[in-house]
Amino acid sequence: MSTSDNHDSFRGDVYDLIELEQLLKGPHQVLFEGKSPYQDVLLLETKNIRLYRNDQLVWNSLDERIYHEALVHPAFILSDKHKRVLIIGDECGLALREVLKYPCVCHVSQVSLSCQTLAAAQQTPEISEINEGSFFDKRVHFAQGTINDFLLTIQQPFDVIIANLPDPETKQSIKFYTKEFFKKLSKLLTDCGIMVIQSASPEDDPLIFWSIDKTLQSASLHTLNYHVNVPWFGDCGFHLAGKKVLKWSDEKKTCVPNHSLPENLKTWFTFSQRVRSVKKLAVVNSIKSLNLTKHYSDKEYDPEDMKELRHLLSNPHHVLYEGGARGDTVKVLETSDVRLYLDKQLQFSSLDEQIYHEALVHPALTMVKKRGRVLIAGGGDGFAIREVLKYPDVQHIDLVDLDPLMIHLASNIPKVASLNQHALHDKRVSVHQKDIQVFQKEQKVPYDVIIVDLPDPGDEILSRLYTVEFFRKLSNLLTEDGILVCQSHSPEYAPFVYWSIGLSIKGTGMHVRSYHTAVPSFGDWGFHLASKKPLYLPNKKPAIPHQTLPEDLSTLFVFPSTFRSVQENSHMNTLSNLKLHEIYKQELRR
Repeated sequence: MSTSDNHDSFRGDVYDLIELEQLLKGPHQVLFEGKSPYQDVLLLETKNIRLYRNDQLVWNSLDERIYHEALVHPAFILSDKHKRVLIIGDECGLALREVLKYPCVCHVSQVSLSCQTLAAAQQTPEISEINEGSFFDKRVHFAQGTINDFLLTIQQPFDVIIANLPDPETKQSIKFYTKEFFKKLSKLLTDCGIMVIQSASPEDDPLIFWSIDKTLQSASLHTLNYHVNVPWFGDCGFHLAGKKVLKWSDEKKTCVPNHSLPENLKTWFTFSQRVRSVKKLAVVNSIKSLNLTKHYSDKEYDPEDMKELRHLLSNPHHVLYEGGARGDTVKVLETSDVRLYLDKQLQFSSLDEQIYHEALVHPALTMVKKRGRVLIAGGGDGFAIREVLKYPDVQHIDLVDLDPLMIHLASNIPKVASLNQHALHDKRVSVHQKDIQVFQKEQKVPYDVIIVDLPDPGDEILSRLYTVEFFRKLSNLLTEDGILVCQSHSPEYAPFVYWSIGLSIKGTGMHVRSYHTAVPSFGDWGFHLASKKPLYLPNKKPAIPHQTLPEDLSTLFVFPSTFRSVQENSHMNTLSNLKLHEIYKQELRR
């Protein structure tokens, strides 16, 4: 933890700040706010509304503004006129809410692609509150029939067209991304009009992203492309298109109220060399040649939405709406979300902290031969203890956390104590408010399991807790058959940090196994197991109760080739060559 007195400094993802600012502007309750010698602490409770279509998350109220403001405002900033607007999709009125902020908008045509989603939005008061009653604005006209019916009957062109289309995952939805469909939309665009198309992620699916761009150009449209990080969904791509050449400049800024737009949007139009390098492979998608079908059939889908939905349904929740037939089923859920921010960096969300903590604890405790004594470094929130206490053969747990405020939260704040099931009050738990480096010097009796749940190496002080020397001292506290597990940031978003931590643990001479899991609030998150003896992958599910682990734990140890591609360039972090915090800052900027 940082010992800096400058609590305005920030060592985390900038989108934590954006998301926090949004939450503070909306309905929320501050459960606890305080300052320790080490960090600022903010505990919030908010209501989270989520809409699922065919069991896939469409949006959630925590960060939908980031997406919908990014979808709408660049097109409006770039367009000279926006009296007449066409919105395709957006059945919940969230893009419409942003459009109606512009007083010069005189007419909006809204064309729905999912009747059931529109019905859910119209019948759910909580959605009307989120879209700020946009459906009832007199400027809004709902089209009857399908999008094809609308395209055949409309005569007057539009200044702005917003196409919030379903992802091109099926043969039906892929037809929305064809040369022929884009030509039809082009005919409805004024000569100076701007169209924006929701696209694939340029980071995750660059070939699909650039193929949609190339298909727009094949319809005689000029394009300008951008992307935005939406915390719950990751990197989201968009295409601006018009009949004239489009160019973004530093002077382009929004003039309407918003929650998440940066001062200068120009950074959104910048792409990494890796993403740009795929552009030359792009293909045109047409009715005669649905090339995107092949690209999507080649993808391996991760059922993370289903996993998360099952997790939410197994915990306290309120179903606000449920209905529809096969192929167009909609579910709207409301859940309570308790979120802890340390120095404005998100530490946990009650919606998915269990995914993280089950992955942190159970692979190690499943594989180890004995579990009598356990040491937890960090983890003052008590969630790792909660998971460890599920094992009846655990006799003693030492929790070591530097910050007394964290220990107070976990022990005495009802919402947090309830979430950790009052773990710090268990007779088997000894709580030590001190530096782990001091604690380890004092210990003589070894541990069967050591769990390292320390903050990310965001500064030089924290970087010292991820050195070969630090891990070597911990290894000296392990029994001969013991296992150490260390949270190690994201192998997807910070791969150099992740593999460098693994390499630093290997520098102690221990055997290391690496694994990861998807945590919606944070993205893909990684861990390393280490032991004095070779580690063999678990092929069984833990025998104790859990909610989010796979049937076969060995699947957690499988990495895509893109994750492993940077492993050979990782850096061993030592006290004499302390660089992990610099790598961390570089990767966050990237």
